[in-house]
Amino acid sequence: MSRRLAALAALALLSLTPAHASGGISCEAEDRSAKFTIGSPIGRSTGGAFYQFAGELELRIANAAADFRKVTFTKDHLTQSWFDARDLKMHVHFEREGEPHGTIDLTVEARGNADAETWRGRYVLSIGETVNGEFRSRRITGRVSCSVEG
Repeated sequence: MSRRLAALAALALLSLTPAHASGGISCEAEDRSAKFTIGSPIGRSTGGAFYQFAGELELRIANAAADFRKVTFTKDHLTQSWFDARDLKMHVHFEREGEPHGTIDLTVEARGNADAETWRGRYVLSIGETVNGEFRSRRITGRVSCSVEG
């Protein structure tokens, strides 16, 4: 009988341990060219699915179009994502509505481990705009820091 009570007590204690079925990711960068924050709650049990992704970008480069100076990202803009025990990758694609045609592509890649709250990596920001009938693109790179919880 005492073994049965001990087993039940052990199960009760295990049930008090928090479950790691969900968490969150937040990445940010700030330098002379750009400032951004992107992130999402994530589901660990669903293969790292990103729920409610959101973010904001402020372009600080010269000659950026007025409507590209501050951009808000939604879940619809997150086109690719990858999150596992050591790697975090996100690709965000934003397209200007109407003319002239313009795009912003933000790729974030960071590395860490399950015990680290802060992961470090790089970002690549590509800005494409139609100027005088010709599509031109610029590429910006920098360092990014990501907080990983859960």
